[in-house]
Amino acid sequence: MVKLYPMKELSIVTIDSLEQWVVMVLNKHGVHGYTILPARGQGSSGIESEMTGLDANIFVKAILPDDRLEPLLECLNRKIASGHHLTVFIKDVQVINPRKFGQSVA
Repeated sequence: MVKLYPMKELSIVTIDSLEQWVVMVLNKHGVHGYTILPARGQGSSGIESEMTGLDANIFVKAILPDDRLEPLLECLNRKIASGHHLTVFIKDVQVINPRKFGQSVA
């Protein structure tokens, strides 16, 4: 049987003008990799599309060890509190290679 290691999956939806800031925050908090994709859809502010002439949305996903999550969430929450639009959600996930995500194996 393959050993699985618990991690957190962080997902962020925000405007593309915040991409560099999000990447800087992830790096500052020791996140070793992430994926960024364009995002479209409908939410509390209506339909989001690249055709609106406003900032397009992006979807950022990263996997990280539990011990790095809280300081990162505090930083994201400060950005939200200052009036920036970020949607942040967390899932529990399991991985087979924790080293890839910056966690040592005992």
